[in-house]
Amino acid sequence: MSAPVLDVRALVKAFPVGRDLLGRPRDVVHAVNGVSFALERGSTLAVVGESGCGKSTVGRVLLGLTPPTSGEVVLNGRRVDNIREAERRAVRSQMQVVFQDPFSSLNPRMRIGAILAEPLINFGQAHSAAEAREKAEALLRKVSLPVEALDRFPHEFSGGQRQRIGIARALAGRPDIIICDEAVSALDVSIQAQIINLLMDLQDELGLSLLFISHDLAVVEHMAHHVAVMYLGKIVEHASRADLFRAPRHPYTRALLDAAPVPKIIERPERKPLGGDVPSPLRLPSGCAFHGRCPKARDICRQTEPLLAGDADGHRVACHFPLNG
Repeated sequence: MSAPVLDVRALVKAFPVGRDLLGRPRDVVHAVNGVSFALERGSTLAVVGESGCGKSTVGRVLLGLTPPTSGEVVLNGRRVDNIREAERRAVRSQMQVVFQDPFSSLNPRMRIGAILAEPLINFGQAHSAAEAREKAEALLRKVSLPVEALDRFPHEFSGGQRQRIGIARALAGRPDIIICDEAVSALDVSIQAQIINLLMDLQDELGLSLLFISHDLAVVEHMAHHVAVMYLGKIVEHASRADLFRAPRHPYTRALLDAAPVPKIIERPERKPLGGDVPSPLRLPSGCAFHGRCPKARDICRQTEPLLAGDADGHRVACHFPLNG
C-alpha cells in the first residue's frame, strides 16, 4: 500500500483562557486533543460531530492558519507542522480549502478573473497576465461556469455559483488535498447535490484527496470513503463509510445517526434522542468524556478513559462497551 498523502499524528491544539497578573493562562481549552488519522490518495475522509467538537480546528491547524500545540502533520512524506513561514507557500499549494460561506470567502472588490489569477501567479502556475487569464478560463470550465464570468464580481452570482468559483480557486495551485469545511451547509439541498457531484467528479478526474468536515451525515454517507467521528476534541470512532453507517459501535455515533433526518418512507427503528448536555471543554469529566450522556455507562467509564482500538477491518472505536451494530 502506498504512503498516505496526509498523516496526522497525536495532534493537539490548546487555547489559553484568561491570564493572571503574570500573564500566565488561567485555564486551557483542548479543542483538539490527540487526534490521529491518515488520508489516502484519491479518497475522501469525512470528519463529523456536533458543533464545538473540534473538527474545524483540525482543518485550520492542517492549513497552517493556527499552529498546533503538539503533534505531527506529515504531507507527502514531509513533516509540515514545524516549518517556517517562508517554506509554507509550497505546502499551501498542495493543500487548499473550500470554506463554508461562498460569499465572504471571495473578495467582493475583485473580479473573478483577478480572484483566480492571484493563486495561479502566487503558486507559479502562471507567469504572465495572459497566461493567468488562459488558465483561469480553464478552471472555470472545470467547474462548469462560462468564461465570461471572469469579468464579473462575486455579488453577481448565486451561492452555488460562488462555491464553484471557490472550488476553482482551490484548484489553481494544483493541490493534492482539498479541505472542505462545511462547504455545502450554506446551500439549498438541490445545489448541495450539484456541488457534491462536482467534487466527486473532480476527485475522479484529478486524483484529489478530500478532507470533508461536516455535520450532515446524509452528505457524508453519499461521498465519503471513511468517516472519523469526533467528540470533545477526540476521535471516538473511525471506520469505512459502509461499516460506520451499517453498524456503528460507539453510542455517540449511534445517537448522531438516529438524529439525522431521513425520508418518512424509510423504515428505521425508533429513534433514541441523545440526552444530557455536552460537558464544558474547560472541565472535562474523568474517564470517558461521553459517560454523562451514555445509556451504557458503567463505573469503569467514569474512571478510565477508553483508547481508540480497532479490529482487523480497521474499524476503530474508543468505548469500553461498544455496540454490536
